[in-house]
Amino acid sequence: MERTLDSMAFDSGATSFSGDSGEDEQSLFPKTIPQKVSEDEWKALKASNIDGAAESGQTTYTLMDMDGDGQRDLIVETYSGGTGMFSYTETYRRSEGRFISTTSEPAHESGSLFHTNDRGANQSVNWIKVRGKMYVAYRNGSYGVDQVFLLNPLKINNKVPTLTVRYGYQLTVPHTQYMEDGTTPFELDPALQKVLAKALIKVNASEAQETGQQKTPICPIPSSAQDSDDYYSFGASYYAVEPVADMPVVIGNECFIARLINWYGSYSDKDGLFALLTLRKPGSEDQARSYSVNGRRHITRVSTSIGKAEGGAEYF
Repeated sequence: MERTLDSMAFDSGATSFSGDSGEDEQSLFPKTIPQKVSEDEWKALKASNIDGAAESGQTTYTLMDMDGDGQRDLIVETYSGGTGMFSYTETYRRSEGRFISTTSEPAHESGSLFHTNDRGANQSVNWIKVRGKMYVAYRNGSYGVDQVFLLNPLKINNKVPTLTVRYGYQLTVPHTQYMEDGTTPFELDPALQKVLAKALIKVNASEAQETGQQKTPICPIPSSAQDSDDYYSFGASYYAVEPVADMPVVIGNECFIARLINWYGSYSDKDGLFALLTLRKPGSEDQARSYSVNGRRHITRVSTSIGKAEGGAEYF
């Protein structure tokens, strides 16, 4: 999917420039005309009271003709950071001697046109041309699925064309694993590798499962257990990762509760899907241990629809 979208890039004749540094990490619109910006464009920019796409952060401005009228419009992108490492995008249409904000329309409730979240989501944006028209291909991914919303960058749309691609994975446990520092390798015991691989067979290969409290215990509850609830779920998750499934893993005579996590379907041609299988012993305070899991995906279904955008484009 990512490679296909990258292949649709085009020579846009765009000019980009950065904002000036202000106080409290606030970018200010440049005071002097940037290179490759015409005098006419500069006059219109100064007349338009251009702000950043977010309240604070580093802002980049790009002039590019987005509607084919021969005049370059404006894209404003602000990286505001934060726990989610957010980037916000706003667009302005060139109209006579000014640039008019797309989100100035009364029907739009958000301060930006769309945003991407680099921690706690798997989202990307590609500017593409389809049948001579420019669109924003906004991809929102998770385990087993990518959704691409085709957005008109200069219009507020209630419904947008959507491409949904669903995947299945072949999950494997690599023989070479790494210590918690991420750089020190060690070789996994073949017997343990076989046990972990067997546990993954129970994982749904195409869809994340519910990982909350189960109706039945994942591991048998011994009569000596002080907290029986500890046996029904791996436990709370962390917003930056996506849980896929909880399952039992029996090593020797001991039952461990395992959770498979991934980073919202993040995938590369070289490494495939990177995931972690983390084991903990219920009723024990021993530290949990994690093992790398790789996944090679294959497309199981492709569908198209018209509907409301999701992810950081939900207000589009």
